[in-house]
Amino acid sequence: MLLSCGSVTSFESPNSLRNMTGTLYLTNGKKIDGKLIVQMGNLFGSDVKIIAEGDTKPMHYDLGEVEGYRIRNDYYALKEKRGGLSIGRRLTFMKRLTPENSRIHLFEDIDRVTETNRANGNQNTQTRYETEYYLQLPNEPGSNVYALDGSRFVPNFDEKVSRIVSDCPSLAQKIALKENGYFYAQVSLFKEKRANVMMTIIEEYNRCK
Repeated sequence: MLLSCGSVTSFESPNSLRNMTGTLYLTNGKKIDGKLIVQMGNLFGSDVKIIAEGDTKPMHYDLGEVEGYRIRNDYYALKEKRGGLSIGRRLTFMKRLTPENSRIHLFEDIDRVTETNRANGNQNTQTRYETEYYLQLPNEPGSNVYALDGSRFVPNFDEKVSRIVSDCPSLAQKIALKENGYFYAQVSLFKEKRANVMMTIIEEYNRCK
């Protein structure tokens, strides 16, 4: 947490930050430079605020108006998690790990998890942050993303993902044959391993002609 110009500046996660200097990108193509305020999961409704350069009061934007934001060299896109059994829309800001012109996009999501433990008559609340990785499929419009350990990819990763990149036969064959670095199983324990495999596939897919 930093102190700047008499106001508190903090970056707790991509979905919880205050007075961070950056650029807000709107769905209508406009972009605004200023100090960003993001508090997702607010009981009174989530929105994004930005205090434009030279202003003192923030402008408010509904999530439906927001494409994403950039802080320093990192871009955070507003995405909707799909799959699973959850009811309702699951919108969250995720860090884009792939170049802007990538044919497939990989995102890093940081989820805040709060747990309450009761022992010996005492109640302790602990907060931790879990990292998950999500993929936006090629030629799929909108903001939908899918977890790398979800049913879009596993089990049968070799069959499902080779179909996704079937317009690049050489890459699809490597995945179908489960070549080292181009495959992960449903029981893979390391999230980073899944992300690395997918990044290898994405980079080759982007080079495919």
